[in-house]
Amino acid sequence: MSLSMHAENGAAVDQIFTSAIEGDLFRSVLAVVAMNFPEATPMIVGLERMQGAGNFLLLDTPNPELRRAFAEEMRAPDGWAHSLHGQEIGRVYDDGDLGVDTVNGGQMGQVLRRTSPPRTCLAGVLFDRGERHLLGIELRYPRHLEAELRRPLKDFLTRLARQLDVATRIMEVRQRLDAAERLSGNLLEILPFSVVLCNERRNVSRMNGRARAILRNGRALQVSPDGTLRLSDPIVDDEFATQIQSLQGSLRQRVAVMSVPRNRGEPREILTIIRLAAGEAVGLPGAGPNFAVIYEDLDMPLELDQDFLWRLFGMNAKEADLALALLAGESIGELASRRRMSKETLRNQLAAVMRKTETSRQQELVALLSRLATINATA
Repeated sequence: MSLSMHAENGAAVDQIFTSAIEGDLFRSVLAVVAMNFPEATPMIVGLERMQGAGNFLLLDTPNPELRRAFAEEMRAPDGWAHSLHGQEIGRVYDDGDLGVDTVNGGQMGQVLRRTSPPRTCLAGVLFDRGERHLLGIELRYPRHLEAELRRPLKDFLTRLARQLDVATRIMEVRQRLDAAERLSGNLLEILPFSVVLCNERRNVSRMNGRARAILRNGRALQVSPDGTLRLSDPIVDDEFATQIQSLQGSLRQRVAVMSVPRNRGEPREILTIIRLAAGEAVGLPGAGPNFAVIYEDLDMPLELDQDFLWRLFGMNAKEADLALALLAGESIGELASRRRMSKETLRNQLAAVMRKTETSRQQELVALLSRLATINATA
């Protein structure tokens, strides 16, 4: 079978589009081209408008000498790479368009002339042009195959450029979604409470580390084998499902709060259910989760340490110990009794703490410490 008959098959569209979504698009393209034109040397070329580290050359097989020659070519103000900027996107160019001296006279041309057989002809096409970059695919092939390959290469590269135009856009969308996925994961992880994202059927799409820890103990939240978020108490779970459905059908209400009773019916766990508007799923695409479920354990103490307060406010050990006791809910009277100290001594320490934290009331101090403990919980 001749090369021209190979080329009649065109580019492997499914392979190219699949690799744009799931894999390495450019290396897949090189494989497709190499399959259709085995006697040619295909390369993907990425050029920055300004000279810099963004220039790259991808080859079907590693060739250190050719890579070094490409780097040298980048330094030439009138070489082969410079001439590519004048080519039209989607239009196949050849050595006649660039000039034989330009193609074969530079560092890359010299390396390719030394291959066996020498590759002194070329055909290429630019398939993407941004404000600062160019992307193209180029084939170098032997002169004795020029009559046989020139027409098949032009037809092949014309079709390939159209496919790559779509495929690069697919790849860019996938990369943006990957970045959004990483961002959403990071945002969830720094939140100081347990968050689970799910749809209206309570199918879980993702959660942060704090939620995974709650699920491991199985005390309050559970995920069934089919991936459904449930509460361990069947009665409360029914209420949870009702709240989800109510929010889903509401035009105005977007938040529901429900308590989870514990011993003697005392509510100590709180679930906040938030219906997310389209595109609000912390960076996920619009087809993502519909709800964020936030779990808070009211018995979970807010924690700071003395070293943190010393670094932030310059508190000494006694002042930091007093501040942490107040954060834990103790009063001056309780502290005086437990430590066998006078209330006046503790009030003097409290005055020093307030001065260093620039607060004027004990309530304001505790609120500040609570906010710091919440922030510190993300570390």
